[in-house]
Amino acid sequence: MYNEKCNIEVVTVDEDIIVYGLNLQSSGLSINFNSLGMMWGKYTEDMKNNTPNRADKEIEYAVCLNKVPDYIVGVEITEVQEEETGFKSFTISAGKYVKVEFNGENHQDLVGTKLMARQKEAKKWARNEKIKLSNEFTVEVYPKKTVELEYPEMYCLFPIL
Repeated sequence: MYNEKCNIEVVTVDEDIIVYGLNLQSSGLSINFNSLGMMWGKYTEDMKNNTPNRADKEIEYAVCLNKVPDYIVGVEITEVQEEETGFKSFTISAGKYVKVEFNGENHQDLVGTKLMARQKEAKKWARNEKIKLSNEFTVEVYPKKTVELEYPEMYCLFPIL
């Protein structure tokens, strides 16, 4: 039976995380919300598994760059590398973040409905806690062990100023 889960807290990312993957700006897709899901469709298992210097095979990331605008779907790498055409790297700096962890009844519910709702809740929570967030980027984190559950789970990170 599905029990809705949502936990919001301040966490510390101890070390920089370098994300490397496909980016929306060079994908040929329209730069709009509808293209974000299509990016995941373009990001094949072969691409993920053959990423040089890949750090962890159990977590995938999406980084939403708000000022560019851009959206990167990728994996963590151990060091910055020369970017192939269509790929981009982004460093999630060590520091304090608001983390919202949540689940959905299925994958579509998780990323189609809950993702946007929980991001809004996290921002509202931060305002109520008098925490100022940076609007530069947002990170979506998809740990395979929780995304593949019957009721999939993920979390988002919002950098604190």
